[in-house]
Amino acid sequence: EHIDPPVENHVVICNCNEKVRAIVEELHMDATGKPYDIVLLIQDRALWESNPEWHPRETDRARFIIVHGSPFDRDVLKTACIEKARAAIILADPNQGPLADAQSTLMAVAIEKQNPQVHTIQELILTTNRDHLKAMNVDEVICLGEISEKLIARSCISPGVKNIFENLLTTGRGTPQIFLQELGPELAGLSFRKIARASIEAKAPFIAIGFLLPFPDAAPKKEGNNQIGSVMVINPKHQAKDLALAETDKLILIGYEQPVSLAEYVESSMAS
Repeated sequence: EHIDPPVENHVVICNCNEKVRAIVEELHMDATGKPYDIVLLIQDRALWESNPEWHPRETDRARFIIVHGSPFDRDVLKTACIEKARAAIILADPNQGPLADAQSTLMAVAIEKQNPQVHTIQELILTTNRDHLKAMNVDEVICLGEISEKLIARSCISPGVKNIFENLLTTGRGTPQIFLQELGPELAGLSFRKIARASIEAKAPFIAIGFLLPFPDAAPKKEGNNQIGSVMVINPKHQAKDLALAETDKLILIGYEQPVSLAEYVESSMAS
């Protein structure tokens, strides 16, 4: 197989299950105006074809390309242009049952070997397998069981919380979303308090709710990715509000679209 024209800065999805449709359609609805092209690697053609409800609806906003073959095959990964991909999502293979996590982890290792800079996201079936992934190079592990358990408990305490998270996590236009934005050299040295106040005064189309800081002894695993080995501070308290932030620290924002430049709003407010 050959993709013509080739894709780049795209997302590669490995394996197919009932989550494919929702993931593809969310990525194609990206509110920044730049929906992502997607390459789906399918190992089991019969499984895919026998489940039409998994197939995403067609869109003219981005490309959706199917490549048949194993993610363990270097030639298949090359066909998927993995060396130019921005992210790789490894879904749990329904055919593997309780062994799906082991296969997914090996896939992530194979992908990272082909492109060490790709951001890998692995779906985890069993929470107990999380400890085994600590020594691997998987960037993010999503265990749906853990998420659903927390949402169920929180919905019991505060009914309606589930609807808030559902709204924040969609990429549809007209809905608020959560973004991570690097400060950059222009805002280096400023505190969360000053940035949050300035952005409000400038009527910026976002609200700063917190920030990400790397642990003192943890270097980012990949260039430009300081989410690994970092501490998250939401609604900073007391001295944390006045902590001087560094160039590569990231603000946690809620807005309708990701700002092109934080400095544009902050500097205009502080200058007035």
